Amino acid sequence: PTQVPVPVSVSSATSPRGSLPAPPPQPMSPAASSPGGMQLGSRPPPSPKRSGSGDTDTSGEDFLDEELALCRRIDTDCSGTISELELLAAVRAYPDVAALLLPDRVDGAASDDQVTFDAVDEAFATMAGGKQRVRYGQLVAHIRRQGAPMRRGPSLGLRRLYAQIDGDGDGSVSKLELYEAVQRNQEIARLVLHGRTCATPDSDDTFDEVRTVFEAIACGKKRFEFSDFEAHFRREACAAGPAPAPRIDRAAKRVFIIGPGFGRQMNPRQSQLIEEAGYQVHWCWENLPNPETPNFDVRPYLDQIRRELTHFQPDIVCCASKGGAYIASMWLNRLWCGPTLLINAHPCCGRIPEGMPVVLCQGSNDEVYPTPRSRLEEIISTGDPDQCFLYYTANSGLLPTGHYTRYGDQHNMASLQTHECLPRLIDGLLSAEGPELHMVRSWRDRLTAARLEAEAWLGYSP
Repeated sequence: PTQVPVPVSVSSATSPRGSLPAPPPQPMSPAASSPGGMQLGSRPPPSPKRSGSGDTDTSGEDFLDEELALCRRIDTDCSGTISELELLAAVRAYPDVAALLLPDRVDGAASDDQVTFDAVDEAFATMAGGKQRVRYGQLVAHIRRQGAPMRRGPSLGLRRLYAQIDGDGDGSVSKLELYEAVQRNQEIARLVLHGRTCATPDSDDTFDEVRTVFEAIACGKKRFEFSDFEAHFRREACAAGPAPAPRIDRAAKRVFIIGPGFGRQMNPRQSQLIEEAGYQVHWCWENLPNPETPNFDVRPYLDQIRRELTHFQPDIVCCASKGGAYIASMWLNRLWCGPTLLINAHPCCGRIPEGMPVVLCQGSNDEVYPTPRSRLEEIISTGDPDQCFLYYTANSGLLPTGHYTRYGDQHNMASLQTHECLPRLIDGLLSAEGPELHMVRSWRDRLTAARLEAEAWLGYSP
């Protein structure tokens, strides 16, 4: 299927469960208000920028690619925030992270466990301001305040390691010096042996691996210099391949489904896909009538939806077909302002509320709500361009015989039921990367191991 993306900000994260900011001044119905005059699913307002504070907010800034990549490398559980333990592990494992976070200890003191722990503990306390985890923006702000440019980070770390490899300090490294450095220093071993430590330092296999790396760095010379060393490992970083899609802990995510229109009976496979994916699922359908009956008023049923939302505390709300009428009213009354999956473009959903992550799914052959692609793109553009994604399946070009090689979805979108597409779209809304980037990364999961191995052999850089 043709997927039409709207650019996604990788810095945007899904809303925290149970976050309840203030409602608008004039809600349509008193029944739509959440307890305490708050609304479900919305994001807390950004905190003011305070220079030099550990709570510095960078939500209005764009991360450099290097900054975002660094944050993701440290955030091993892909939660969108970083714990002190994750930060400590990254400083110990990656020289460039140590150089950026502890610029005063680039001389090698970062290998001292107690010194490293104390320095990381102090830095984390500064960033977190008493909290258990820090956001990407807080980490980036801290690094920027250190004055160590992100683009220089890898060079700083490599230069520190190079100085440890160059045992005689003459500025160049021999094959024996590299091998001895791998034997005595686990950090250097991880770099040279592609992430592994040197379990058997005197083995022939280890020596052969080191010799292969040395020859790749030296390019036929007896000794190599720092420029050769840096160029080699920068090339390796470029050729390492694209990052995989972050794994979403589906068992911990709560999916709230508006029952009318979702086809639990008429299109059961669509519902089964979500339930079999492992999410916690709540169906809101009892006593909710068909909203497309003449002169139907949604407002009397909003109080029931509000109660179920409050009880279940979902991470995401999904609807399809006629259920879009309920979603439109929930948006209008600010009953829900969190991640939302819309299957079919209901006529009531003509505008996406500000700051809301939304995936809109539509087929070009929808016989119930036929909507031209231009109108769909207009709808998706009303939302935040960093958080919205249009999944659109269209017919192929018309052949001279009058046939198509590919047909776009009808109202019951069959493509959502293939290749785990529907759960992947839900994961995208729950991902800190946003739905577009997550969807693109997840394409690699559909490839065979042989295909991935062949791509890795060819390399990912020109």
